[in-house]
Amino acid sequence: MKTNFHTHTQRCGHARGTALEYVQSAIRSGLSQLGFSDHGPFPDKDYCARMPFAQFQDYLTDMDELRARFSDRITLWKGVEIEYLPEYHDFYEALLTKYGLDYLLLGQHFYRSLPGEIAFTSASRSTEDYLNYAKAAADGMKTGYFAAVAHPDIYMMNPYSWDDNCLRAADILIGNALATDTILEYNANGLRRGITAFPDGERFPYPHPRFWEMAASAKVRVIVGSDCHAPELVWDKAVEQSYQQLKALGLRPLTHPLCKNHPCVRT
Repeated sequence: MKTNFHTHTQRCGHARGTALEYVQSAIRSGLSQLGFSDHGPFPDKDYCARMPFAQFQDYLTDMDELRARFSDRITLWKGVEIEYLPEYHDFYEALLTKYGLDYLLLGQHFYRSLPGEIAFTSASRSTEDYLNYAKAAADGMKTGYFAAVAHPDIYMMNPYSWDDNCLRAADILIGNALATDTILEYNANGLRRGITAFPDGERFPYPHPRFWEMAASAKVRVIVGSDCHAPELVWDKAVEQSYQQLKALGLRPLTHPLCKNHPCVRT
């Protein structure tokens, strides 16, 4: 069964294509289920690279209209990819109740490092910052609001070699995924970024092989996310490669919806 629950649209400002175009692409590619997870807005502040909060209701309306229009051809789900910041607990709750989202995808592109200070995961000053990223993501998992963690090893896109801090960060992320029963995503968009030079050799920025060897050893639950930013990437070679690499690791990715109240989630 072909499914994808990490999908962006032009509303986030750094993707192209309307929601309709993604649905049409998914149908052409033979997907049975498609989840939209555009970068979610915060109600009181613009954290950049996401839809404005003023467009959020239009996003939800689009999802409802498309769900009804294509109900006989594909199952559609409403979600957002959003960062965990501790001061927004009530908002995360509202996303899943008042706004009727099916799931939240934890994409920790930035985190609260100190009161009043935001640190960006992809601009780490040293590998010590990886521990702060991992702890922030772990705190998000512990809330129970997030069904899965998008690209949990995204910290490895920084220009540093694998060291003890990388391992400790992976331990924190994988350990808390197991403890909270949170799914970790194997992100196909990291493969699309291509192999580049790092201090310890050439590799993809993520998924990182050492991280996923640890995840496989721990038997963590995993899902493949296309993280598509263009309609033709809903299901492409990078997605196929992701499934192949997980199979080589002995991990069988889930294909069911990420919404925690769905009847097949625990199967």
